[in-house]
Amino acid sequence: MPTTAAHNNREIHNRLWRELTPFIRYNRGARHRRRILFQLADDLPKRSVIDVGCGNGELLRLMRARYPEIQRATGADLSDAVVEQNRRAFPEFDFEVLDIEREALPQQAELVTCAEVIEHLDTRETAFAHLAAMVAPGGALIVTCPTGKVFPTEKHFGHTTHPDLRELEALGKTAGLSLDRVQNWGFPVYRLTKWLTNLNPELALRKFAVDHYGPAQVFVSGALYVANFLNVPSSSHGCQLFARYRKPR
Repeated sequence: MPTTAAHNNREIHNRLWRELTPFIRYNRGARHRRRILFQLADDLPKRSVIDVGCGNGELLRLMRARYPEIQRATGADLSDAVVEQNRRAFPEFDFEVLDIEREALPQQAELVTCAEVIEHLDTRETAFAHLAAMVAPGGALIVTCPTGKVFPTEKHFGHTTHPDLRELEALGKTAGLSLDRVQNWGFPVYRLTKWLTNLNPELALRKFAVDHYGPAQVFVSGALYVANFLNVPSSSHGCQLFARYRKPR
């Protein structure tokens, strides 16, 4: 049986994923996160992939389209509802319910991804140990997370605190992983738009944390996506971390 905290987290995730499907597809931050994650993954071996915190399977779907060498793809998520949904939508992938703070899947992959998960966790060191256990010898782990201030819209989505680079490096080292590449993206445009959005967080959530986007929402999201190409690739003033770790053979 899950602990009370794990049960509560699962209920929160079940609710949020009902809101997040169009947000994940169109949001400027989510789209740029996938773009940069792919840049970090392009030169890695990835015949097998595990995506921890897979949500609605969007990242796995795009990875399979981009990387035809993928032979086995597994998605894991705390939300049992989204796992059942994904099993119906993507029968070519494997999906498992997983609380990464409590356990690892009994399998390994050449590439493990964990995007926008650790900012939700209370026991990050344990979670990193479980992530590392799923990385095959010689394989890689890619983690993405916000850094800096936790805004009201982010608290709505269950963020606790945002790690900094020092914490990410320490978490990897404790788990037996070496930090291979790091990027702190989002300055100046993404950081500015996060601040502007949170001048009225209730309005932003009411307009964009919904289960359907109309033409206006799609247009605004697309315009913000284009604007965020103006960010510098990495800066100490960024607000979005990308970390690539390697596991010894």
